[in-house]
Amino acid sequence: MPKGIPLTEEDLSSRRREIFAAAVHLILEKGFQETSMRQIAEAAGMGKSSLYDYFRTKDEILVFVIEEETLIVTRQAEAIAALALPPAVRLRQIMRMHLDFMQANKNLLVRLGGEAQRLKPESQARINQRRYAYQDLVAAIIQEGIDQGCFRPVNALNAARLLINSLLSALYTSRPTGSAEEMLDEAVEIFLHGLRI
Repeated sequence: MPKGIPLTEEDLSSRRREIFAAAVHLILEKGFQETSMRQIAEAAGMGKSSLYDYFRTKDEILVFVIEEETLIVTRQAEAIAALALPPAVRLRQIMRMHLDFMQANKNLLVRLGGEAQRLKPESQARINQRRYAYQDLVAAIIQEGIDQGCFRPVNALNAARLLINSLLSALYTSRPTGSAEEMLDEAVEIFLHGLRI
């Protein structure tokens, strides 16, 4: 960051994304813990001291990336949620969009997911705040369906968590029963209609 020239929050966020994008191959190849701040700085074409202008610690990089990834999914989900479509259709579209995002970033998400578990409580709280916003958005659509009489009365937040977690079993199962898309479609069908005849 040029000394004496303040960056806007948008400029800062953009530069942080560029730094992480430059370091992704290192993290995927070596692992997050094994990648040093010096190596990240070199990959981003800057000195280590300049890197500290954007991230004080390596954990800050991890928190930033997870928050950004969650924000991307949430913003796409917000656009779908705003469509004038029945709640069930919007839920299907959000889950498919989320699955597509997870598939495109699968290796990175696997690497970073485990690392997030060892973060300090305050860092985990920041990440959870973003995750909860996404869960609340899905829960609001379910609640809308309940209010319209499309869905039976249930705890909308619990239902949202169950639906979102179905993505994990569709993408990371060791016993697939079809493509990830097919398994997700069936999971959403079961979610919306249950097992009863």
